[in-house]
Amino acid sequence: MTAPEQPPIQPDQATTGRTQPRPARPGAPRQLALTLGLLLLQPLTLLAASFEASVDRTRLVEGETLELTLETSAGNRFNRPDLTPLEENFQIQGTRQLSLVSQINGRSQPATRWIITLLPKHTGYLIIPALGVDEQASEPIALQVLSTAQAAEDDSAQLAPLFIDSEVDIENPYVQAQVLLTLRIYHSVSLYDDSSLSGLDIPQARVESLGPPRHYERLINGVRHGVIEVRYALFPEHSGPLEIPSQLFSATVLQARDSSERFSPRTGRLIQVRSPSITLDVRSIPAGYPDDAPWLPARNLSLEQGWQPEPDLDLLTGEPLTRTLIISAEGLNASQLPSLQSLNPALEKSLRQYADQPRLESRITEAGVQSQRQDSAALVAQREGIYALPAVEVHWWDTQQERLRTSRLEAVSLSVLSSESFTGSASPVVSAGSEPAGPRLWPWQLATALLGMGLLACLSLLHRTRRTLRQLEQEEPEDIVDIEEPGNPLIDLQAACRANQPSEARKALEAWARQQHSEGLIGLAQQHPELAEALDELNACLFGQNDAPWRSKPLWRAVRMIVQMHKRQQQEPSDNLASLYPDV
Repeated sequence: MTAPEQPPIQPDQATTGRTQPRPARPGAPRQLALTLGLLLLQPLTLLAASFEASVDRTRLVEGETLELTLETSAGNRFNRPDLTPLEENFQIQGTRQLSLVSQINGRSQPATRWIITLLPKHTGYLIIPALGVDEQASEPIALQVLSTAQAAEDDSAQLAPLFIDSEVDIENPYVQAQVLLTLRIYHSVSLYDDSSLSGLDIPQARVESLGPPRHYERLINGVRHGVIEVRYALFPEHSGPLEIPSQLFSATVLQARDSSERFSPRTGRLIQVRSPSITLDVRSIPAGYPDDAPWLPARNLSLEQGWQPEPDLDLLTGEPLTRTLIISAEGLNASQLPSLQSLNPALEKSLRQYADQPRLESRITEAGVQSQRQDSAALVAQREGIYALPAVEVHWWDTQQERLRTSRLEAVSLSVLSSESFTGSASPVVSAGSEPAGPRLWPWQLATALLGMGLLACLSLLHRTRRTLRQLEQEEPEDIVDIEEPGNPLIDLQAACRANQPSEARKALEAWARQQHSEGLIGLAQQHPELAEALDELNACLFGQNDAPWRSKPLWRAVRMIVQMHKRQQQEPSDNLASLYPDV
């Protein structure tokens, strides 16, 4: 097996080899140069079956490294490509392997990618030979490595790792017509997340952003570039020259600290690039456009209408008929669309119109801005008869075909009958100047009267309830014990309740409860729910669980009910014994 022919050695390489080169055959340099030229003209990323090879750049200066990317979608991910053919002209400084999932024809397919960092050993034209894995082979890639002297003399040798491009869909638009501006930022190096793009401000045009930036990849001359795409919709306000200013993109790229050292650590460096400015020649309104029509330059415009109920049915006087007119346009903002609800002045006296607020809507599509305006109005006929609604026409300028167009809705006839013809009673003829009778109001009046009466009844009941509660609160505790009786804790409890002293009331209540029940206050409260509620309120006031002032009346009322119940229980045995000895 014979080795492939090598590129011609440059003059500055003659002293770097250890052995002298063999004399070249006649015509061999010319044949090799032709081969290298054809390789440089071919795409640098070629697909051989399912194995793909690409580089981040094809021209570099000696001492710089490049990244070779190998990707396959077939085979075992544990298999590695044979990198031995690279060692002849390159020094392998690092290898990384990534497992990915790619989308091919809408189907997910696993892929394996190897990223290899190479340092060229020589200057001049070099070839990355074909590499193989799993019986698949890549295509060779041609490179040009410049010496330091050549790079200093060749201005095109400094390849920009970051550049920006801008374009518009039309350079001579009409005034107030949509212009799509697209900015694409290409980067062949990794960027940090701190990238930013300056805002676009044009004093003589309205600018609208068409959604968030898009991110994707693109191969340019065999080099894989990340693309950041930003789109705007511009609407020039005046005719004449209009300059779209350049925008500044700032980003931090990863690069070596010292390019003269091969193993220099990498660090971030701020790079700023500007997009090229673009000048538009904005045209004025064409001479053939109607003077009384609003200026509507659009890619497309359509009209629709809806009725509720349908207009072909017989209507009654005083019955509303809702009409909705919809105008949709491509390339116009919703604020530019005109209102469509208008009647013939001769019909305004007999056919009244009650318009609603218009609904404006704009959305973003691939073609730019799409807008829609809905105008709804209720039509109410005051007299019976036939009403002819005129046709609706909208003139607009087709920016794609450069001509005047008209969208039209045909005229509509409404047949209105008198509502009195359905009552069965004769009615006098209504004169032209008299106002017709309106819709019946008695159901609404009856409903309003019933609601008012119910409200008054609720207010009266609320007033009586509040008055009863106020009377109960104002009642003084009844004397149920003898004040003269010594040692009765109810005397202290009654005094504490009158003075509204919760702590003293608690002490007296505990003393009284011990006289009434063996378990004291706890046992007594378990037998009488009214006392338990009053006790909970007293404890909440004493231990800070309730900020409201303590009400003594519920407690005294519960104690009084217990005392009265005990008195009744004491009287019942004597009555039962008396019945055992009846009078003879």
